[in-house]
Amino acid sequence: PLSNALVWLDARTAGICHEMSDGAGGKNRFRESCGLPLATYFSAPKIRWLLDNVPAVQAAVKEGRCVFGTMDTWLIWNLTGGVEGGALVTDVTNASRTMLMDLQTLQWHEPTC
Repeated sequence: PLSNALVWLDARTAGICHEMSDGAGGKNRFRESCGLPLATYFSAPKIRWLLDNVPAVQAAVKEGRCVFGTMDTWLIWNLTGGVEGGALVTDVTNASRTMLMDLQTLQWHEPTC
């Protein structure tokens, strides 16, 4: 891991959510694609916070070795080999709670990602 997890009640992303809710759509600007309001609870703002605030994450992105996932992703990755080629996967029930999955296509929503 490049950082400790930002758990569901971690509100460090409040500023990001506030900035993103300014303008068109407000806190519902992503609801059409992901079905969720913009909130500190979900993964997308937490990922943005990590990218903006954790030097180890920033370095890993530049080096092409940074990945993000949910708890099931972490478990499956470890159980299937981890750094020796583990599978980076999740299922739609967990992906749908990240604010990054398009509910119509069940794929990652590129404009949000």
